[in-house]
Amino acid sequence: MRVLLVGGGNIPIPPPGWGGVENLIWQQKCALEREGHEVAICNKNVPGSRKYLLAMHARPWQYDVVHLHHDSHTKYWLFWSRLRRFPLVVSTHYGYAAFPKKWKKSYQRTFRWMRRADYLILISGEIKSVFERLGCHAEMFVLPNGINCDATRFGPDAEKQAIVLGRIEHRKQQAFLADLLDGHSAQCDFVGPMDEDTGFAVNGKNTQYLGEWDREQVCCNLTRYACLVLLSDGEGHAAVVSEAMAAGLSLVLSPEASHNLDLSRPWIYVVDREQKDIADVIQQAVRDNPAYRSQIRQHCRQHFDWSVILPRYIGFLEQVTSAK
Repeated sequence: MRVLLVGGGNIPIPPPGWGGVENLIWQQKCALEREGHEVAICNKNVPGSRKYLLAMHARPWQYDVVHLHHDSHTKYWLFWSRLRRFPLVVSTHYGYAAFPKKWKKSYQRTFRWMRRADYLILISGEIKSVFERLGCHAEMFVLPNGINCDATRFGPDAEKQAIVLGRIEHRKQQAFLADLLDGHSAQCDFVGPMDEDTGFAVNGKNTQYLGEWDREQVCCNLTRYACLVLLSDGEGHAAVVSEAMAAGLSLVLSPEASHNLDLSRPWIYVVDREQKDIADVIQQAVRDNPAYRSQIRQHCRQHFDWSVILPRYIGFLEQVTSAK
């Protein structure tokens, strides 16, 4: 197949540091090419209606299928898909996609355009259920984000306790967690670029801010920890959760951050942000992690590695191309 993957153009592909969607697009390209498919990437950003010209200049009708990862551009690519009759698949990576009460007006407009698409690839079953309930009649496939497990270093023993890895923003609730841990014995490092006005602050004792890591640091350093904490009030399928599992970390997650996971696993702890004992749960996850590290990595390989995800992805794309 000839496949065109489309990003938003705000971050290079592959990303030099942060950029979960951009990293996913790059991994998709590499995985598809290993299987002999021809893959191109369109990753430019232009203002307003010039996006129609951007889509046209990419000559998408020359490809067997186009996969758009930047949902807010759906109307521009959908126009050319209808006019030039090429298959278009759209994905959304909006953190609140499964939580319509939290949708911004801009995403409400985006969703109205996504409803008109013929095909959607969605990163969790929860998002699909919401879209169906809201009257979306596109053919929808559920596909968790893939990961190259072998690219993430694995160590049999952890050196440090807990880590929160991700952009420091209101949605991911790092400020809440840092406040909650202040004065507790649980130790937690925070890593990631920081948005303004989040109210985030560490005490420099049991909570530390380590700045930003590049991709190599993420792949090498995660396995030094026993536990990943993610208490977001909205997630699609956070790539960092799979990265943490590949590195052997136990998980302490909010319900909103637990999509695509088998919650019966003893190393996954789901906590409500209203719970009084979150710090104690983190410490329990840290204590119990040595017994599960190898099992956690194997679970990630069996369920989220590209060796498992890619055949499903190719099957979806072939189904789309065979229908044109």
